[in-house]
Order: sequence, then C-alpha cells, then structure tokens
Amino acid sequence: MVPERGEPMTSQPIQVVADLHTHTTCSDGVLSPIELITKAEQRGLQALAITDHDNLDAHRHLRDLGYNGPLRLISGVEISCYDFGREIHVLAYNVDVDDASLQEYEAFYRNDRARRAEEMVANLHQARAPISYQEVIDEAAGAPIGRPHVASVLVRRGFVPSIQAAFDVYLDVGKPGYAAKTPFPVAQAVEMIHAAGGTLSIAHPGRYFTDPAMFLPLVKTGVDGIEVYHPSHWHVTREFYRVMCQQHGLLVTGGSD
Repeated sequence: MVPERGEPMTSQPIQVVADLHTHTTCSDGVLSPIELITKAEQRGLQALAITDHDNLDAHRHLRDLGYNGPLRLISGVEISCYDFGREIHVLAYNVDVDDASLQEYEAFYRNDRARRAEEMVANLHQARAPISYQEVIDEAAGAPIGRPHVASVLVRRGFVPSIQAAFDVYLDVGKPGYAAKTPFPVAQAVEMIHAAGGTLSIAHPGRYFTDPAMFLPLVKTGVDGIEVYHPSHWHVTREFYRVMCQQHGLLVTGGSD
C-alpha cells in the first residue's frame, strides 16, 4: 500500500492485496476504467491504483460515475520524464485530480504527444512506411497518442508483422521513425506531485538502470519510493531495489502494469 503523504509508517506491516500500476483505455490499457475495477474486484484485490500515462481522465470518469464499491481506489498517474540521458517513468499516488498544475501538465503532454506523433509520421514517410496522422488519431480513439498507436497502424497497414517488430524496426530510440519527447526532468515531476499532495515511486527501474552508480542520482531527486515488484524484474533485480529502498528510507511499491 502507499500511505497518504505525511501518514506515519507503522512498525507492524499491514497485509493488503493491491495493484499499484495499471492502465485503462484512457492511455494504453485494454480495459475501460470500470472494466478494470470489476476485474480487480473479481480477483480479490483490496486496493487499486489506476496510473494511466500522463492523464487522470480515468479517475475523473469514475468520480462522475459515483463508484462506491469495496475496492479502495488510489488516484494515480504515470508521468513521462526525460532525464539522465534517458526516458524515465515515475508513478504518482494520492494526488488531487483537480490540481491546477497537474491539469496544466496533462495539457502540455497531450499537445507534446500529438506533436511527437506528427513527427513520427513524417519520419516514417522518409523511411518508406507511409501512414497518415489521421490513422494514428483514429487508432488512439481519444486517448493520449503514443508510440503503441503508431505501431498498431504500421501492423494494420502491413509494414511489420507485430507491435514489437514496429518498435524494433521503426519506433525505438535510434530507429528511423523515432521522435523524442520534450524533456521533463524527474525533479520537476517531484516538485509538481508533492505540491499536489502526492507520493512518487520510480516505475520499473530495471528497464533504465543496471549500474547502481547511475541510479543513485535519481534517488536523490526527492522521489519517495521505488517500484520493486514489476513483471519485468527478475528476482535479483527485485532484491537489489528492495535493499536500496531500505538503505535510503524509500517506500516499496509494485504492480502488474
């Protein structure tokens, strides 16, 4: 569980079955917010954090629906940062979904994602894989546009056999269709989320860092925790980050993503 910011940590751990890293159709998930909640309830979860990429639309939608079920919903968002020479995602929990700075951030990244998608489409034309920006918009179906939507169009048009192939051939860093996001430092995300009353955890760090010396400066930005438990982490990776949490007084989080 993620405690409320300022809530004291108890010496006796409380066992809670929770998933603190999930996505819905408001970003790159396959289930709607209410479908995800229904599945979480069926699986016996006690708490769920919906952490869509760069937006809190799912939480506003559920608030409008008046959800009042047994599941404890934790307001969350996965923030896309670019720092230390690489893309880094941080998970924010217990945030005020109506915070003005967060809403400004959402608008900024929605616009930046659109700009990036247009640039990717132009790059793909140069790489002899012509698709249209309108096809990408249609694929996103109202969600913030991302590389998976571009990849899906490439698959549908027959330029590649799979989503993974689309990334391997065209969309990964250094590939001909890639377009970079506008840099958003982790320290800036920390300041924004703390001001909104939230708590931050570094998402799936094993994807970005293998050298502890490179990871320590990220810890010093003021983040509150590390996502130790993630499907992409092997046991040795989980143990490394669990020990790091102990050494630096950080929260341990985990989720299915």
